[in-house]
Amino acid sequence: MAVAYRQPTFKNPLPAMFKWFGTFLMSIFMGIIAAGEQAGRSRAAAELSRQGYYKEAKALILGKSIDEVDDV
Repeated sequence: MAVAYRQPTFKNPLPAMFKWFGTFLMSIFMGIIAAGEQAGRSRAAAELSRQGYYKEAKALILGKSIDEVDDV
């Protein structure tokens, strides 16, 4: 005589929590990278404008090529 297998009624919440926590940490990490990249671009643009390369600094901040930026 065989015993019928009963499905467990409890669902383990840990895998969902680990997935959420990993996504949360990745979004924080990506935000830190984006902030550092923007700070670097700003410093580079400040240095370019200090040296008189206004068009290049504007293109760097806007994320466009130099040809796409109007003259200052």
